Amino acid sequence: MTVIELLENIKNKEEYISNSLYLKSSDNFGCVYKYLKRQRNPIYAERVEIFIELNEEEGELQLLDKNVVSYIEIYPAN
Repeated sequence: MTVIELLENIKNKEEYISNSLYLKSSDNFGCVYKYLKRQRNPIYAERVEIFIELNEEEGELQLLDKNVVSYIEIYPAN
């Protein structure tokens, strides 16, 4: 799976709040994205971060085209 595919999966979740996903940091080893996740009460949300480990040998590719080695949700985010 590529980074763009993983991000699309996040955006397609029912609890994802539209337009809240953004890149927090990245390098050739990994990246961190942050987004808002709707709670049961529709006026509350939680911040969520997701760390995505990248294949460091794909340094020449654009971030969104890189393959995901693994990922973990950091919950709740700061």
